[in-house]
Amino acid sequence: METDKKYTVKKLKKSLEDAYKKLEYSYKELEEINNRFIKVVDLISNISLEISIEKYFDKMLSIFVELLPDIKFGCVLKSENEIFRFISVLGHSKKLYYNIVILNEEFDEIKIVDNFYRKHLKNFDIVKDKIIDVKDSLIIPMKTFALHGYIILDLLKKELKPYEFELIRVISNIATTFLMSRELYNKQKNFLKNTAFAFLKAVDYYDPYTKGHSERVSYYATSLVKVIGREDLLNDIFLASVLHDIGKLSIPQVILLKNDRLTEEELNKIKEHPVKGEELVSSFEGFEKIGKIIRHHHERYDGTGYPDGLIGEKIPMESRIITIVDAFDAMTTKRPYRKALTVNEAIKELKKNRGLQFDPFLAGEFIKFLKINKFFNND
Repeated sequence: METDKKYTVKKLKKSLEDAYKKLEYSYKELEEINNRFIKVVDLISNISLEISIEKYFDKMLSIFVELLPDIKFGCVLKSENEIFRFISVLGHSKKLYYNIVILNEEFDEIKIVDNFYRKHLKNFDIVKDKIIDVKDSLIIPMKTFALHGYIILDLLKKELKPYEFELIRVISNIATTFLMSRELYNKQKNFLKNTAFAFLKAVDYYDPYTKGHSERVSYYATSLVKVIGREDLLNDIFLASVLHDIGKLSIPQVILLKNDRLTEEELNKIKEHPVKGEELVSSFEGFEKIGKIIRHHHERYDGTGYPDGLIGEKIPMESRIITIVDAFDAMTTKRPYRKALTVNEAIKELKKNRGLQFDPFLAGEFIKFLKINKFFNND
């Protein structure tokens, strides 16, 4: 009887231990699933126009390595017509970023390929010293209506579990969506730039005395954005500075080309051009923010500008930048009614009007830019 009791207790203990191990295993499995889910969500949340293609795919490759122990190396090839460029590399030499490769066949579906680099790169001899020798690689095409490129995952062993394949498929679909959206964005951006230049030609034709003005303003504005470390503003500041005077198309040429001093009525007509510019530019989808920047490029830092009398940092930063460089170029350009100021004289005007017409910080940074690039001599 006692023996049976001990056996029953021992059996029960063993059952409990087995159940605990299964529970612990299930918990670890659940934890791994949760971790994979978090990583996938993180990759989705990073789909942004602010992150570079290279950084995004670096992150993606690191996630693959972290979640799938049989993957240690990899790279991403971006399609550029009939050639491919390395945009992300993990494990292999970073010098691959300077190389392009040509593939001898196209892959339409995810598949494991042996000796991919050696067998499928036509110019393998050029890059062989920069690639780690691996036997098997998983080739993942990034494809929608066209081939965008390939994700190459180098494997330690040929077999992958079904859930690993599914995870790879999910992440590669996210990556394909990101790459496609960036390509579409870049095409749209190029279209907007071409449209901006078409408008610029129209303004130059309409007001020949200011020909070249918008190009110079654009150069100064984009340079100042780089000086202050705000490259994120580059696209908007480029478009807005090229188009800042587009509203002048609404002003009669007899006023624009007048050699004598303008009447108050004529001056008020000219002051309409920022608003007219906003109306014209904002009528194009994708230009709404550019329109706002154009509207406020004649505001003054002290609040006495037009059209809305905005003050200080309530004026968009892009508008404050254009205000400075627009004034500088106007001062240093000859007009029918006055001669051009020297660069040194224009600098004195910028200094005199810091905190009044101009943002004091931005004006100071622009003056530094002019000095560093030797636009003027020290007095």
